Amino acid sequence: MRRATVLATIAIGAVGVAYAIPMQSVGCAQTAHYAAERAFASGTPRIDRWASETCDSVRVGGHVYAAKGPLMDLWATPWYLLLHAAGAVPGNPNAGDAYPAAMAGVPLRAIWQMGLWAVVLPSILLLVLVRRTVERIEPGLGTACAVILGLGTLLLPFSTLLFAHVLAALLLFASFAVLFGGASSLARVGAAGALAGLSISTDVPLAIPAAVVGVYAAARSPHVRRLLGFAAGGLVGLVPLLAFDAWAFGSPFHLPYSGTPGQGAKGGWAQEGFFGQTVPHPRMAVELLLSQRGLVVLTPVTAAGVAGIVLLWRRGLRAEAALIGAMSVAVLAWNSGRLHYDFALGGWVPGPRFLIPLLPFLCFALAPVLRRVPLTVAALAAVSIGAMTLATAAEPLLSNDDTHLWVARLEHGNFAATVLSLAGVGHGWLAIIPFLAAVLVAVGAAIAATLPVAVTRRDGILAGVSLVAWLLVEHGDPELLRVDRAVHKGYGVAAAVLLVLALCWVAFRVADDNWWAALVAVPLLLFAAIRFDEHTKWALAVVVLVLAGLAVERRLRRPGIPA
Repeated sequence: MRRATVLATIAIGAVGVAYAIPMQSVGCAQTAHYAAERAFASGTPRIDRWASETCDSVRVGGHVYAAKGPLMDLWATPWYLLLHAAGAVPGNPNAGDAYPAAMAGVPLRAIWQMGLWAVVLPSILLLVLVRRTVERIEPGLGTACAVILGLGTLLLPFSTLLFAHVLAALLLFASFAVLFGGASSLARVGAAGALAGLSISTDVPLAIPAAVVGVYAAARSPHVRRLLGFAAGGLVGLVPLLAFDAWAFGSPFHLPYSGTPGQGAKGGWAQEGFFGQTVPHPRMAVELLLSQRGLVVLTPVTAAGVAGIVLLWRRGLRAEAALIGAMSVAVLAWNSGRLHYDFALGGWVPGPRFLIPLLPFLCFALAPVLRRVPLTVAALAAVSIGAMTLATAAEPLLSNDDTHLWVARLEHGNFAATVLSLAGVGHGWLAIIPFLAAVLVAVGAAIAATLPVAVTRRDGILAGVSLVAWLLVEHGDPELLRVDRAVHKGYGVAAAVLLVLALCWVAFRVADDNWWAALVAVPLLLFAAIRFDEHTKWALAVVVLVLAGLAVERRLRRPGIPA
């Protein structure tokens, strides 16, 4: 085997081991999937018997159903039957109690062992697929991009939780991978459509990005035939969803989310608009990216993926760049229509989980950025991997917006339970060390697979400035948004967005050896000061002043104009 293949196997294998070690706390979404899997194994779509173990459910016609797309649970049912036949399914000591006591009694091992098949296996397949796809545009960088996706994004914590997002993301990205390279066969276009349809059967809101992939499929001629082929395949992929709806509700068009929300659910949010969706709201889009649990704040390497869209376009991969850009806008806009903050993020989670389908695409776009500025990407990836490793080790499910709880748990050595906890070692350092070791092995193998790379002086400067910029955003933007939510104003949102724009501007100007831009931007360091970002009007004024100064500085530095 070639050295690159061996290192890729070690890296992705180590990531898979890291996924399989933690045993995370239970929650409504996980227990809803677990209830559906047991119901399917019993030959019924109804979770009446386990209704008190979850709040992520709906009541229709006197019966209770999991408010989830059915495909992941159908996929996991044979695995459950195998475990049950082996006598490996633990019982719930609180069975028969009311919610939430019954949910609290669901054994961690029960959820964990279902996740090994339903989530961990699809996660590993997704990393392999991303690596292979990236290798087609940037040979030698596929392993690095796969590991960054696996450890430096929300894929890490959600690969240890019984949610459907990872399987849905795998199917959606597989649809793109089948099409990538200009597949001319209508059979392959139909297969891509079927994969997109299966992603919708797994997680119904993926109809939005799946439609974008359909447009991508039709970008090559013959346009109409390819679009029709993709649509026909999509109908095949929707069969599990339509069949389940007919089985459960008597109609193939009755979505699993329709009905009276289960006990403990925030039903008022879900009853607004169309299944909780209203018109896109710019403020909520900013929250999804820049709040305490925002995508860019916790995983800044995703921002480098956005920059990669531009590089893909410049390299001539314009259809792919347009696909990723359009999908990012569409998914962000769709989820910004969930006007309650917690509802938009997806509840007590370590980040905006409804954005997970974007992550493989952003890591695909990350490849040309990694080739051009490897040290900058490495710096942002290190921050992202650190944040996601900490979140996963210290239990990712939060009961509030305070991500500093993860740091507190680290300081006290209080981590998530792991497979070692089953042997009675508790949930301290001894239990979590194998997980941390697997992360380190994966990172080391990915670095070895990527070296050597060309690091320039410009890359080194950009890496340093990018880290400072992230620190200012991480410290300032969440607080600006929090104050705005409390006082119902918009000054903080404006300041948060303009701060990001100003820092990006400064980063690229400084990377081009224009240190005057850094001097102009010195007032932005105020965002690192304690309590400054609580004063949203002053914060906005400072950012506007810096942007004006940068505009003047750029004009003065133009060729032919004395500085």
